[in-house]
Amino acid sequence: MTDEITVQARALLAANRYAVIGTATPGGAPWVSPLYVVVPDLDTVLWLSRPTSRHSELIAANDRIAVTVFDSTVPMGGATAFYALATAGLCPDADLPGLLATFSAHSAAHGFPTWRLEQVTGDAPLRLYRAAITEAWLLPAEDGPERRIPLRPGV
Repeated sequence: MTDEITVQARALLAANRYAVIGTATPGGAPWVSPLYVVVPDLDTVLWLSRPTSRHSELIAANDRIAVTVFDSTVPMGGATAFYALATAGLCPDADLPGLLATFSAHSAAHGFPTWRLEQVTGDAPLRLYRAAITEAWLLPAEDGPERRIPLRPGV
């Protein structure tokens, strides 16, 4: 992995607000969900969701997920994509204030609402979820399809 690849990955993640999160049913059937995400670094993905949504219930049963972020506006064959495997779940209470502040700052920067703790705790319908990336790859546009370059989460 080169620094240039890391820079490309971070630029892709900063420029795109949505990801596809892949989960699996207990029987192994795939389920994918498009979600607004915040990716503050190469080892964390954050999103808000209802615990009763299908993907949230599947994560509660099996915390292993896949994440893909890509720019869908480019011509065919020109897409750069970020792929990751991760473990996901509700954001732990101890980490919630800091991670919600990070999520909220990104949300506001994109013209979306800011978020307060009371909006994701207690009787509120939404919760903050966190995925800890265990493996990640970048598919650079100039290298053609299926040439994923490994990234190091935490870098």
